[in-house]
Amino acid sequence: MIKKHLPQYDPAFWDTEIPLNRSNEKLLHLQTGAKMPDLYIAKDMAFWQNIPKKFKFEKPSLFSLIGNKPLVISFLAGGWNNYGKQHLETLKSVYQEIKALNGNLLVILNASYTDSLEMIRYFEVDFNIVVDPDNQIATKFGLYSETAPVWDRISGISEEVPVPATFVVNQSGSIIYHTIDEDFDKPFSPTEVLGAVFAAASRVPYNNRYRFAT
Repeated sequence: MIKKHLPQYDPAFWDTEIPLNRSNEKLLHLQTGAKMPDLYIAKDMAFWQNIPKKFKFEKPSLFSLIGNKPLVISFLAGGWNNYGKQHLETLKSVYQEIKALNGNLLVILNASYTDSLEMIRYFEVDFNIVVDPDNQIATKFGLYSETAPVWDRISGISEEVPVPATFVVNQSGSIIYHTIDEDFDKPFSPTEVLGAVFAAASRVPYNNRYRFAT
């Protein structure tokens, strides 16, 4: 368990507002109905805080994190500035309800290992974090491309970051819900995510009528 210690940390890293500059350029991201890519994760690039009993520490992968529970996968980047802070706070607020519905949460964080550790301590994060500093995982999900950088169309972003996205994956590794916010103006809906977790945990097809109050 990570000790709760508050190091010196610059809140302005998260608090900068993002002026928007619209572009028609799109990424080919994974969608509902696709299989989650089974990626192996380097041992020193993850913070495991809630894992299945049969989780394989010696060779961790996205699939081994599922176990017999639905998995919410949400992407996050410090370079999103204030949008990122709000995204993180929403994830924190909905995490206990995800667990209550027999689900789990994994956040893919575009940041260095050191910055990720500081963020976990500063914001007292208690869910699983995988560090993706070079956007390798984001690329597999279709959320990042060197030829379609976010900074080229969203004013206020100057780093190589993925677009915001949240997925719900069922016990067989299929994506049953996804939401992508390419223009940084439609954050994910906690009620829809919880509805998808409920559907997956109940092993019934998801539709957008499943919504939970938060």
